[in-house]
Order: sequence, then C-alpha cells, then structure tokens
Amino acid sequence: MQDELSSDHWPPSGCPSLSWPTLTSAIERADWYRAVITAYAALWGGHVTQPRFTPVSEAELLDLEARLSCQLPPALKAYHLEFGALSLAEKLCSVSQDNDTPIQPLLEAYPGIIDMLEHEDEQVLELLEDMIVFGDYLGNGNMFCFLRESGEVFYFDHDDGSMLSPFFASVEEYLDALMIRCLAEVHENEEAGLELLTQRYGPGLVKKWLY
Repeated sequence: MQDELSSDHWPPSGCPSLSWPTLTSAIERADWYRAVITAYAALWGGHVTQPRFTPVSEAELLDLEARLSCQLPPALKAYHLEFGALSLAEKLCSVSQDNDTPIQPLLEAYPGIIDMLEHEDEQVLELLEDMIVFGDYLGNGNMFCFLRESGEVFYFDHDDGSMLSPFFASVEEYLDALMIRCLAEVHENEEAGLELLTQRYGPGLVKKWLY
C-alpha cells in the first residue's frame, strides 16, 4: 500500500489532480478513468482489494443483456469493455454471473425486499421490477441500480424508510463521481473529495450516500 512508499513518490506519476476534469469526448473520459484506476491500483498495490483491469468481450455483454432482457446503459457497457475493474472506492458488479456480486435485477439481488414492501402500491413494485443492480456500494446490502428503459441511477438503501432514491441522471455521472472518490483516497484528502461532490450534487445526496 501507499504507506510503504516514500512521500516523494506520491501521488504516483500520471495521477490526475483531485478536481472535476473538462471532458469533451468519450476518449478523454476513458483516458481519465484509466489514469484514476491506475493510481488507485498503485494505492492498494499488493492488497487483496487492489483493482485490476479485467475488460470483458462484446459477446459476454450481449449474453448479459439477453439474460436481463434489456440493454446496458452505454457508459456501463463501455466501462466493462475497456476496463472491467470492480474493486474501487466502491465495488462494481461483475458482468459474469459466476461472481458473487453480478449485475442482476434488484429483486434477485435482494429478494427480501418483497416482504419489506408488502404494503407499497403497485407503482413502487413496478419500479422495483425495472431496477438492475450494477454497483454493490460497500458490500453492506446498499446498491446502485439503473432503470431498464431510461438508465437513470437509483440508490437502494435497505435500512432507510425511503429505500429507493433517485441519484444520478445516468451511469456515466455515477462513474465520474466514483472516480472523484478514488482520487480523494489517492490524494489522502477525503474532505476535498466530499466538497467536490457536494458542490456538484448538493449536500442532501452526499449525506444520503456517504454518511
């Protein structure tokens, strides 16, 4: 881990600054993601949680979409095609169903939700049926999901009265925010990372997400 390295060599070469970049193309976003993930991997070098680039094939993604009966949001598909790293500041779900945290419908990932919502109206149940889990947060049962049709991202919190909260307009927004979280760890400045997220998304969302 980074503690074993001299402060003169940290952050690692090529590590982006802890700031929101100006991204004008998919190529620039991919370059940013790669640089962030590489720096985060250096932070956790040698640890069991060290992220590793494990891109998947187009065929694997097509098989997943067939199982889900829906297409993955373009940003999520592009991420897994090019990077596939799952263990970041939060855990992303795997394209492979053999993994213990696969991309899957929320009702399969957390079947107990039906009993918890037995008194909810039909609209809530229909919303749940349309949710696909793609992020496992910290492995505590709280998950990030996208809506099958729109790709809008919701946060599922099983300990809260309002278990489903709209969070991001797209998976791309979530992944960008996740990169900021990774950079905050690399730069050893969680407070600055929280401030960046708060400035962009507001204190209510950040409090719901990270406290």
